[in-house]
Amino acid sequence: MTYLVLHVRPFDFHSPEGQHLQGVSVSYLDLTHSPSEADGERGYAPLTLTGEPDLIKDFEQVPGRYRLDFSHRRGARGRPQVVLSGASLVEPVTL
Repeated sequence: MTYLVLHVRPFDFHSPEGQHLQGVSVSYLDLTHSPSEADGERGYAPLTLTGEPDLIKDFEQVPGRYRLDFSHRRGARGRPQVVLSGASLVEPVTL
């Protein structure tokens, strides 16, 4: 499945608790689902996931249509948290 990646941003900061956080934030659209019209919304709401810092190299051109790989990690209270584990460019997109 492919997704329209709109924005990629690396981050590197210390949380208020002093934890060093690094990674990449990726905002994308899943165009296989109908646009949202719940509670007065209109259009496609972007989804955002984070991944490891080295994933930035996978995003050759943004915006673009990408195959995204997902994995899970343990989140708060043992609940699964979806994370981005890889990406490959399918085709560049001009908006």
